[in-house]
Amino acid sequence: MAQKLVVSLDFEEFPPEYTCRGANRSPAIRVEGLLPNIKSLAILATTSPEEGPSKVAWLLWNLPAVSLIPEGFPEGETVESPLHAVQGTNDFDTLGYRGPCPEAGAGEAYLFRVYALDLDLALAPGATWEEMVRAMNGRINQTGEVVVFAME
Repeated sequence: MAQKLVVSLDFEEFPPEYTCRGANRSPAIRVEGLLPNIKSLAILATTSPEEGPSKVAWLLWNLPAVSLIPEGFPEGETVESPLHAVQGTNDFDTLGYRGPCPEAGAGEAYLFRVYALDLDLALAPGATWEEMVRAMNGRINQTGEVVVFAME
């Protein structure tokens, strides 16, 4: 079994700037324990609403193997800032991060899962979660995750 990654955010409950009520910015993600053979990182963020199925909120791959993934990735297929990365289509039909948007009086949890890979994925921008999973098959060396909550 591969060594687990320690994945963390700087908060346990979403500040407004990372939600649909604020700037809808992607948060910074800390990644500890990367093995030396890791070539790239991929991120999957999913919602866990109190009712209904989870939804893919963010797909990002071919990130460099860094210990701090900066905040503020813009929408778009391939981005160069704050780091080079390729983004997929989320379940809200956008390319990029979609922050939590719980209804009044409700809560929503976000699961951020980081995959450490031994290659860059040969995957077209705008790909779906299912396509990303197929492309990563057999190439995942490490994973780690963190859950953060949003309350309205």
